[in-house]
Amino acid sequence: MKINITKENFLEGIQIIQSGLSGRTTLPILYNFLMEAQDGNVKLTRTDMEMATIHNIKAEVLENGSITVPLKEFADILKNLPSNQEINLETDENNKLHIKSGKSKFWVIGTPKSEYPIVPEIERNENFSIKAKEIKEMIENTIFSSSTQETRYVLNGLLWVNTAEKFELVATDGRRLALATAPALQNSKEFKIIVPSKILNELLKLLTINKPSDEDFIDVTVSANQISFNMKDTTFISRLIEGNFPNYEQVIPTKKNIILKVNAKELLSSTKRAALCAGDLGGTVKYALSNNLLGISASSSKMDFSDELKVECECEDFNTSFNPQYLIDVLKIIGSDNVIFSFVNGSNPVLVEPEGKEQYKYVIMPVKA
Repeated sequence: MKINITKENFLEGIQIIQSGLSGRTTLPILYNFLMEAQDGNVKLTRTDMEMATIHNIKAEVLENGSITVPLKEFADILKNLPSNQEINLETDENNKLHIKSGKSKFWVIGTPKSEYPIVPEIERNENFSIKAKEIKEMIENTIFSSSTQETRYVLNGLLWVNTAEKFELVATDGRRLALATAPALQNSKEFKIIVPSKILNELLKLLTINKPSDEDFIDVTVSANQISFNMKDTTFISRLIEGNFPNYEQVIPTKKNIILKVNAKELLSSTKRAALCAGDLGGTVKYALSNNLLGISASSSKMDFSDELKVECECEDFNTSFNPQYLIDVLKIIGSDNVIFSFVNGSNPVLVEPEGKEQYKYVIMPVKA
């Protein structure tokens, strides 16, 4: 293999495949990435056996070939090479990758392509396109509510549901829930799948780097047990999560005895201050409504906090307590001036809705203070 390539193009590709690298593996080969050069294109592949990232870069390919090399070491070399200079890469018969830029020279021991895990082709049982900006916003507004506990594997992903009427993303960790709704996907069958949060976080990173326009689409392909996302030169492939996702529709409160509206920024700021004092009580912040004023308080052995906010309400006085981080996570991303809270009573789950953004709903379980 022999190629010439610019540092800037190569570094962007390495950063894309590097971000999802698993830090825990018993297979040393998984610390490597596969580089394949053919006919003016360099294909970079990285997998941890659960998901794979594939990125294509244009380059001057003088000799076709392939090699796998340690990703971290290669990335460190690349970052420290001179900017605005061409990089020459060449392999030899001993699986050494020679790297040259200006007067700087490195070589890295690699392994042949045959030792790298094969990334299987995904069967095209179902495929559709969705606007990149739309799916980015839907994921950002829900993924924080998914579980990170390995013991609740089915909750380590987002439920994707497409029906004739609507398309939904749902995330829950058992104590809170986030729901995003959009029009039904065009030219797509009805389906219900659980997509790992891990691959969706990688997709968000890519979309942050690429900054998609209103006209950019992501092509999604779904098989019986896999999903892939393709945008321009990058493809992500992942296994789907198998199992039964909780019945999220039963969790969303429909009865609303208590309804109040409050300024989202003011509530966020006050809840952040209260959270500073909530440590000794398991992260609990108290909320009490009286005379159209929402009292917010928290205390510990070393600190105490109280505040009041004006609210618009249609209800009797009540008291409740929440893990403040759950409320902070919602208030940080809702993107509206006001937020509406609906309860049956202070001991039941609360429905949180951004004013003017009916496509998003959040449910938070109260905490016994």
